[in-house]
Amino acid sequence: MNQDILLTVVIPAYNEEKNIRTTLEEISGYLNKKKFSYEIIVIDDGSKDKTFENTQTCSNLFSDFKVLKNDANKGKGYSVKRGILFAKGEYALFMDADNSTSIYEFDKFLPYLKEGYDAVIASRRLKTSNVEEPQPFFRAKMGQFYIFLARLILGLNLSDFNCGFKVYNTRTTYRIFELQKMNDWSFDVELLFLLNKYGLKIKEVPVRWIHKSESKVKPVKDAIKSFISILIIKLTALSRKYS
Repeated sequence: MNQDILLTVVIPAYNEEKNIRTTLEEISGYLNKKKFSYEIIVIDDGSKDKTFENTQTCSNLFSDFKVLKNDANKGKGYSVKRGILFAKGEYALFMDADNSTSIYEFDKFLPYLKEGYDAVIASRRLKTSNVEEPQPFFRAKMGQFYIFLARLILGLNLSDFNCGFKVYNTRTTYRIFELQKMNDWSFDVELLFLLNKYGLKIKEVPVRWIHKSESKVKPVKDAIKSFISILIIKLTALSRKYS
């Protein structure tokens, strides 16, 4: 960690050629008005389109910009872990490349980080959350069931696990990312489980969120995978492999 850098923005991207430049331009517009120092890390997760090339064209937008490329599609969890373990900022923000939650929401998060929270996470399910375009009905119901199972099996008292906008104190959570084993979408709930297991402080914050119709999530297939992943996380904990 470099004490001179306040914020690292980590963006995993897989086949995001249509979104990545727009997202980076908005991030640039936000950060270049701030007085704090930052770095941007984009992880191209083995994209088959022009995500990597389109990302590279944005290097002139930032004072500190890095693009990491996975040699194959390794998964969102793998990419986020790689980016955050590479981060030099005091805080590391992971956000989705499709910009479902805007970088401008970070203004709500920083005060909680300064209060001493180890992780501040976005929620679409709090009363004051602003979901401008909701998920399709079936996908939303599957998400609710997933949350129910995670609460029941993993003991997490949170309203939203998979919203792609979370900020971590890199000093206090570095070890948590080292312990992370899940490389797919289930990494989010695994990290929250580990934060809770080791007594770190988590704060949920309501955000403005817009569902992106081109989302790559497959509700039924990913719901089954997520259920299995929850069981794996629990079994891994019981076998004391998180240590």
